[in-house]
Amino acid sequence: MNRTQSTPKGAVGGAGKSAPSPALAALEALTKSYSFDSIERLVDQGKSAVWGGTSWEAPLLHACDVIPIGIAELWRDESREAEEVAENHFQIPAEFCSMIKAMLGRLHLRRGGKIKRVLYFGATCEPISNALELAESDGYDLHCIENVTAFSAQEKRPEVVGFLAGELQEVALWLTGKPVDEERLWEEIRRKNRVSAKVKRILELRLSNPFYLTSLPTLQVIMGSTHYFGNPGEFVRVLDLLIGELELAALTPDTRGYIPLVLAGGAAGGPAILKVIEESHAAIVGWSLAGTEAYREDVPALESMVHYVLDAQSRGELGEMAGTSATKRRFQIEKLYRESGARGIVATSITGCPFGSVVQQTERDYFKALNIPIISLESSVHKERPTEEQVMRVKTFVEMLS
Repeated sequence: MNRTQSTPKGAVGGAGKSAPSPALAALEALTKSYSFDSIERLVDQGKSAVWGGTSWEAPLLHACDVIPIGIAELWRDESREAEEVAENHFQIPAEFCSMIKAMLGRLHLRRGGKIKRVLYFGATCEPISNALELAESDGYDLHCIENVTAFSAQEKRPEVVGFLAGELQEVALWLTGKPVDEERLWEEIRRKNRVSAKVKRILELRLSNPFYLTSLPTLQVIMGSTHYFGNPGEFVRVLDLLIGELELAALTPDTRGYIPLVLAGGAAGGPAILKVIEESHAAIVGWSLAGTEAYREDVPALESMVHYVLDAQSRGELGEMAGTSATKRRFQIEKLYRESGARGIVATSITGCPFGSVVQQTERDYFKALNIPIISLESSVHKERPTEEQVMRVKTFVEMLS
């Protein structure tokens, strides 16, 4: 039996909207204002920016007055050209991960630019860590937060917490030449907690109205919850607008049906796959990308950040940004599946990604044993329409669940 949802007047997305949404208009304007070109202009005016730092470590960068740039910006434009550079200049095999190739190729193409620092976490995808070292030949200054993992409470020992807190202090020294201002860091941690609470509320409200706020703007909200699109005040205003509209939408029921799904992974190639899912009369109601838990406020600021990422690892949250997907992500996905009332799981990965292939096989076996329907999709980072085969597979999967 299909689940029903509502699309009242003034809907944010999907068919049938009869009035513009102030929240969606504000979100669209905010996302357009945040681009690599706009960040470069700020750097020309004296601001500091670094590639990376847009996950759990973002409060530290904000506290250091450094603009974190999402790695995805490296393949937003000219991705095919960048991939070709990686294959020809760095001799990376054509069948290898398109994300890594686009990342490395774009850094090479921008080697003459002013943003020369790259920050990454050693517990994430190991091939990325290895490939980034090739960027040193182009004059980039790399800084690795050394690999730390704790997949259980027992592994989160005091010496582990202390070591990673020291690593974060090293990041502050690398960025600014001085220790972190703890008072400023607390301001950013508390800001992030407020933002996370609002994002969590939005995701909860979407459960009864997933086509009111469609998948693409929802993804923008999730991704923006770390970098705030460079404008924290406006981002918070947009979140409040969305909450108000979604609360109002809940008062106007509709009878249109859909198949609720959990998205395991991201939409690396852009919104195309999300559009195909919605065109198939399905809706994403659970997002494994979202990390909506709060940072602790009962420990020193740097330790609060450490506890956050280590706890995320034990929960299977934040994917490979926390270094946890291969071992724990399936448990987080199962939790989302059961809490959201989903009927199936769409697992996505990058074609040629050795990390993703292991994760997907592990998850296929796990959910097959639980008799939970799952479909695995691979795509490149290029913003291209999914293949006809992928479109047919998604439609067939949704029909099977109907």
